[in-house]
Amino acid sequence: MIELRPARPGEFPSAEALWERTFGDGAAFQRRFYELCGAEAPLVLTEEGEVRSMLALPEAALVFPDGWSVKAGYVYALATDPGVRGRGYAAHLLDYAAEYARRRGYDCLLTVPAEPSLFRFFARRGFEAGFYHRILRAEPAPAPLSPVSPEEYAELREELLAGHTHVRFSAGELAYQTAMCPHPGSGLYRLELAHGPGCAAVENWPGRPVVKELLCAPGDEEQGAAALSALCGRTAEVRIPASAEDGVPFAGARWLFAAPPSRWKASPHGYFGLGFD
Repeated sequence: MIELRPARPGEFPSAEALWERTFGDGAAFQRRFYELCGAEAPLVLTEEGEVRSMLALPEAALVFPDGWSVKAGYVYALATDPGVRGRGYAAHLLDYAAEYARRRGYDCLLTVPAEPSLFRFFARRGFEAGFYHRILRAEPAPAPLSPVSPEEYAELREELLAGHTHVRFSAGELAYQTAMCPHPGSGLYRLELAHGPGCAAVENWPGRPVVKELLCAPGDEEQGAAALSALCGRTAEVRIPASAEDGVPFAGARWLFAAPPSRWKASPHGYFGLGFD
């Protein structure tokens, strides 16, 4: 018999093992995710009492250019036991997550596919690509920057994204971002650039540093990317906001009611930013 529901306490170890097999994150790291991101428990599909598929569903906020926002569920760490893939279990779990979110008063689900080819899978489950970014690489050139707390980063991030459709992250979720990479130089930063302050989330992986987002005034992107490359000690991959015309899709949305709101239809593109990918 197949069941779809929030995991019961005794099923957490099985869900954790499935997450770790799929994404490599250990149980302690996962528990920190639930603690900081406010997700109560994974949603699971069980077959004869065995966890076959799971996902986490922390709450997020989708903010529109006029400041109006809606509640969203962020579909994260969707994983299925390799031995039962191809049976549609992930699709069933996504549909259950949509109903679960609807009952909790959410307006949409958001997700960041683990790889570009998965946009087709999510499109079949009602997700529309609508969040874009592009990648900059610049030779290192220092500029003033300093580490900031998750609370400070959240405030500056909202200032820089005002007037744009975007996903807003809580201080807890930003604290989780700081745990994504243990290497020196990683963290949340404020930059002082030619046209004003910027902010950036850095993962300084040895040999392949990644800046998960750089937000700044228009025209400061190259300077910011160069400063972050200097911080990392080598050229970094720097993600910045983009439109559908000059970027690549990063995340998608599935609306849970009859039709998307007019604000979504009127907005040509949105910015997701930190996918914890």
